[in-house]
Amino acid sequence: MKNEPYQTDAQLHQQVFQLLSKQLGAANFIRFIQHYEQGNGDYTKDRESWQAGYTVDSLADEIMRWKEQNQG
Repeated sequence: MKNEPYQTDAQLHQQVFQLLSKQLGAANFIRFIQHYEQGNGDYTKDRESWQAGYTVDSLADEIMRWKEQNQG
């Protein structure tokens, strides 16, 4: 095994990205990376925030109003 010089995490990350993009091509590299990149924030808390005012009845009413407006 070859003794490689130490690289910072950022340097290693950059080198791996360059190698993968060269081997896979841009489109496949992006598809691959999308499986491993972490998002940010807390989806559960965000979802609870924007869904706070909804009930089953309010959603059913909203659906019925939408249907009435969009049937043509």
